[in-house]
Amino acid sequence: MNKKTIKVITAVFTALLVCVFALTAQAQTSTKDEGVLNLSDIYTQQILDKADIIVSENDKIIRTDGKGCIAITIVRAFEVKVDYRGQEFTVECTEGTVADAVKKAGITLTGAEEISPELTTPLASNMEITVSAQCGATVTIGGETETLSVTSGTVEDLLSDMGVVLSEDDVVYPSLTDIVYDGIEIVVQRVEYKEETTVEAVEYGYVSEETSSMLTGTSKIKQYGIDGEKVVVSKNKYVDGVLAETEIISEEVTIEPVDQIKLIGTGVPKTQSGSSSSSSSSGSSVSNKAGTFTDASGNTVSYTKKLTGSSTAYYAAEGAITATGVPVYYGGVAVNPDVIPYGSKLYIVSSDGSMVYGYATAVDTGGALMSGYVLVDVFYPTYNQCVNWGRRNVTVYVLS
Repeated sequence: MNKKTIKVITAVFTALLVCVFALTAQAQTSTKDEGVLNLSDIYTQQILDKADIIVSENDKIIRTDGKGCIAITIVRAFEVKVDYRGQEFTVECTEGTVADAVKKAGITLTGAEEISPELTTPLASNMEITVSAQCGATVTIGGETETLSVTSGTVEDLLSDMGVVLSEDDVVYPSLTDIVYDGIEIVVQRVEYKEETTVEAVEYGYVSEETSSMLTGTSKIKQYGIDGEKVVVSKNKYVDGVLAETEIISEEVTIEPVDQIKLIGTGVPKTQSGSSSSSSSSGSSVSNKAGTFTDASGNTVSYTKKLTGSSTAYYAAEGAITATGVPVYYGGVAVNPDVIPYGSKLYIVSSDGSMVYGYATAVDTGGALMSGYVLVDVFYPTYNQCVNWGRRNVTVYVLS
């Protein structure tokens, strides 16, 4: 026995009960002065309650009064599912077509949709109706953008159709559950976390020391600073391959930095002789008489002053700063600025002619120079070159 047969029997049985109920009511009232009871005054709900029949608000009730009897037909509502662009609605209907169910779901059609089954199809219990439409969508994944024409649904459906596999850290907007619409812009950011180890510099500090062996207003680097090193372990967040956030997990200093020490002069300058030539405790001499000399290339060069005395050599790390603020370089030499002013152009050669330092500029100073024990301290970029120069007597021609 199918469901339709059961429904018919239920309806007939209900009608019989109603007739009995009505006839009884009529017999009971026939002896009254008021006359026969009007059956239309009996409420439908009273009859259903008397028959112990429960109906839902979506069931359809058809009542017919006549011939001393009330006939009530109940058409039970059934569920119909409507999938609209990936969003599911459930409506209860008793009759009608697909178009009626779509309307009852609150969907307004534009005519561009694809509907299955067709709008004129009669409704049936547990029917599933699909309403879809083509949409233009812009999808950007990992920074690369693609424009697609897709069937409506959710963002998750679209990405799944594209074969996009998402990790738990990836970011998608709009939300995966949002319904795709024409012109939607979808962005998928690929997010990756990496634990990385790097070696970074630890900057050195700066220390100043005063010394009376240098004149007031002068300074010199006693010890050049050296950066240290540290090992840094960090958790880095990359968004579409670009570093977005860094979380430091640990730091360990593996090489301690070395402070840079700067000597600050506090000494009083000595009175210089006004004669055309003089000598110092180191045996250096100065001639204020101008003249010319021949350089190592055979060129005749004019000078304004000639000095002779002891010379040493020094070296420092690349980028180290001299007393005049310029980085050290070959050709930049240290002097006593009271004897050879900063910026003076020089030509330096050993007194016996065996070694030629060549053209130079006075840019630096030092304690031995200020004390007069050394006339000029030439710069070399390496320790071995300094050793090769050693300590020797030189002639310094002041060119300007």
